[in-house]
Amino acid sequence: MTRFAHPLIVLCMATFEKNSVSALSKAQNLEALILFGDDTKKILSKITDRSLAEAIRTPLTMDFKGRYRECLLVYTEEKPAIKTTKRIILVGTGKSAKLTNHHWRTLASTAVHYLKNLGITKNIGLLLPSPKGQKTSEIAMASAQGQSLGQIGFDLFKTERKEEEKARFETIRFQFLVSDAKELRGAQDGVARGSLIGEDVNWARRLILLPGGDLYPDVLVQKVQEMVAKSPAKTKIRAEYWTEKELRKHSFGGLLGVGQGSTHRPRFIILEYFQGKRGEPPIVLVGKGITFDSGGLSLKPPASQETMKYDMAGSASVLSAFKIITDLGIKCNVVALVPTAENMPSGTAIRPGDVLRMASGKTVEVLNTDAEGRLILADGLHYATTHYKPKAVIDVATLTGACALAVGEAAAGVFTNNKKLLSALMTTSEKVQENLWPLPDFDDYYVPLLKSEIADLKNIGTREAGASTASIFLRNFISNNTPWAHLDIAGCGWYDAGRDFIASKGPSGIPIRLLAQFIEDFNQQSFS
Repeated sequence: MTRFAHPLIVLCMATFEKNSVSALSKAQNLEALILFGDDTKKILSKITDRSLAEAIRTPLTMDFKGRYRECLLVYTEEKPAIKTTKRIILVGTGKSAKLTNHHWRTLASTAVHYLKNLGITKNIGLLLPSPKGQKTSEIAMASAQGQSLGQIGFDLFKTERKEEEKARFETIRFQFLVSDAKELRGAQDGVARGSLIGEDVNWARRLILLPGGDLYPDVLVQKVQEMVAKSPAKTKIRAEYWTEKELRKHSFGGLLGVGQGSTHRPRFIILEYFQGKRGEPPIVLVGKGITFDSGGLSLKPPASQETMKYDMAGSASVLSAFKIITDLGIKCNVVALVPTAENMPSGTAIRPGDVLRMASGKTVEVLNTDAEGRLILADGLHYATTHYKPKAVIDVATLTGACALAVGEAAAGVFTNNKKLLSALMTTSEKVQENLWPLPDFDDYYVPLLKSEIADLKNIGTREAGASTASIFLRNFISNNTPWAHLDIAGCGWYDAGRDFIASKGPSGIPIRLLAQFIEDFNQQSFS
């Protein structure tokens, strides 16, 4: 996201502790000061304080190589002339000419965890670099995001902590510093925006981390209600929370069918934000909200169930993107829809061989109850494309293991019926550096795999091309030739180990920033 200052940023930033931004010349008595240096051992910021420059001269000559993510600790206590900081942390950037916002996010996260390992969590300054050809505001935004996303701070269930682990659970908030006062305004805007986006992404990641016993459809509704109530745009958000009564009224057979095996009943969440041009069709986001996926009667193996609390990552993604857009006060028309259920085995659960009648009127033969996400999304997509007549619909789901096997954690699979929409999404993907990988759409091969002998469709094809056949299943519920894209995040929505600026195992937050950026950049574009 490129241009920053908006009045609502100030209001939203009040909901969490702010990062300060000031000139380096005003910094005093820091516990640590972070400086960035490239592989030529050049510090990427102007340092006018001769004492500071002298303190790093020998380390730059002797020990520091400037390799990407390299960190070196330098003490300044033997140099009484230095009043700025007790320590300097040199962080290597590698080749400075090739640095992107992704690198700055990662470098800020790297600094956070290096400091935590040292047990230093308070009163830390980060001198924003100013390499040639890069804007301070962009670096500030990316660094603030990396600082937030690198430390999710999820310790809800920790009751005992060893003293030596204490720093791990504390939140580091940098004092961002600039060498030149002319860069102050851009840095302030960038840090405010980056911090807001980072915190809103973390809101979703913490939802995903909640165990299934603590987050089921009714609780997800409560979390959304709390989010709306705290929003600086709350008076501009219209919300509905359907119960079984409304689901039956609107014939949401897919959502009702998936949810009928659980004691926690299914719900449907509708959030509307119309602050764009009057009468302009909205962009609609639809997120899969399976709060726990046991597989139903087609039961998953125990090991496969261990992370199935993350099967609602699609819903968390669209809700977080909606939160970012409304917190920033972007002038657009956007809707977030979340069909949510718990997929459990019981005497009331749907059985393999059952036939469900969907909201669209189509019938679906359920051959595998573990292919449930597409069933609840089908009702949500039908509602999105018939009720709103939107300019575009994007759904997000941890839909298929086939997509995860194909691309792993590297990308989300994308399937679309519209080349303009695909182009816009790929442009946004490159901009925010969250990868998309187009799924093949060979209809001659894939469409026949979904034909049922007793219903209009069956909910699975064969083992081959599972990501594409699941996408084609969803396409059957897109009405009015609406431009539509499906993002399969089964592989990239959860990391099995830390990666880049996401420093620990767990939810990645992909594709939240992509969705929010796409809406900001393309909400006025027609894809027809």
